[in-house]
Amino acid sequence: MLKGIRQRTIASYMLLFFIFSVFTLLLFMGIIHIFTALLAGFWATVFTAWIIDKRVIAPVEQITSVAQEMAGGILDNEITIEADEALDDLAWSINYMARELRKNLFCITEERNRAQAILNSMADGVIALDKYRRVILLNPAVKDVFGLKENEGLGMDLIKVIRNYELDDLFSQALHNQKTIVSNELQILTPEPRFFRVHVSPLKGINGEIIGVVGLLRDITERRKLERMRTEFVANVSHELRTPLTSINGFLETLLDGAIEDPKTARHFLEIMNAETKRLANLIDDLLQLSRLEDRKTVLNKQPVDLRDVINGTIQMFKARAEEKGIKLFTVLPDKLPQVPGDHGLLTQVMVNLIDNAIKYTPASGQVKVGVNLNREKVRVYVADTGIGIPQEDLPRIFERFYRVDKARSRVMGGTGLGLAICKHIVEVHGGQIEVESGPGGSTFSFTLPLTS
Repeated sequence: MLKGIRQRTIASYMLLFFIFSVFTLLLFMGIIHIFTALLAGFWATVFTAWIIDKRVIAPVEQITSVAQEMAGGILDNEITIEADEALDDLAWSINYMARELRKNLFCITEERNRAQAILNSMADGVIALDKYRRVILLNPAVKDVFGLKENEGLGMDLIKVIRNYELDDLFSQALHNQKTIVSNELQILTPEPRFFRVHVSPLKGINGEIIGVVGLLRDITERRKLERMRTEFVANVSHELRTPLTSINGFLETLLDGAIEDPKTARHFLEIMNAETKRLANLIDDLLQLSRLEDRKTVLNKQPVDLRDVINGTIQMFKARAEEKGIKLFTVLPDKLPQVPGDHGLLTQVMVNLIDNAIKYTPASGQVKVGVNLNREKVRVYVADTGIGIPQEDLPRIFERFYRVDKARSRVMGGTGLGLAICKHIVEVHGGQIEVESGPGGSTFSFTLPLTS
């Protein structure tokens, strides 16, 4: 193809030389005048140059321009020329190459977008390093966990991005030993302590050489938390059940050893055993109710509930006890309080637990306020006291089963340690949320309920 172009260019120059030679010969022979020879030579040269420009130079310039655009990544333009067969074949070949490149680029882009979508949707974190241990990839899960911005950390050493020497050491081992490294558990500050299971593998190139390393970080913090809660729950249940059973067993043995012959002593022991039996029954009832609520097995008897009746009824239950303690118990309710869809009995149980706790932990001469706030979508019920308050470190766990801020004092005051956990689940099955705020001046427990089911 290029050989044909070269031959045509040489032929054009030879034609010009031939024309020049002919006119020179005619001039020396005196056949034509010098002016005529110059004029004819000029026009012959112009015509030949025009032919060369149209058939060779212009097509070559267009081919060069489009080829440079393609080299810059612009593959949409195609060459449209009218030239000799060799240049037409060259233009067709370049256009075909551009179409194939567009097709391949589209496939590569689709593949990249698919891989990026998979990385973006992964709940596990993915970190990739090159062979120099510089970060080349961080998926959104990693950025969210460690608070990184869009392109932050790329090209940097891993230790500068995630400041954890154990994690950096795992990647180094996988890179240098060229084998997969698995960590059972790794604690990283993010800034809160979180636990990860890390799986690190070397990256191999086409020729099998190690070109980097990739790590998968699976967040197992919630799993560890659930395992801890399960362990604590088993221990707490065992303790809560053992305490009354031990007491009952001790009094029974005392009665069997002869104390039953003394009516006064026997009656005293039987009253204590009766109280412990009721406590044991209450604990089992609460455990069963909590189990049903957590398993979503409780069927709500949803009906329009008048919160004013629920609150005022609960206030009447605790009025005498509050007066006995010297606590001011009062309500702050709006004039018009709409009904909410819910289970009257379960909502009453929530109010009983919250007001009971407020009175328990409020010293004499304190006050407990029960109020309601409204907006268009939901109603907020709160119980605020001027009690001893809850330490800030205990607030995140206050709704856990058997969790007590002051275990000794809570047990003396009665209760199973399940009241707030039951409240939380009752509110959640109603589609609401329960919260707590606390400080030196007291605590405020509040829960929201939707106005429509």
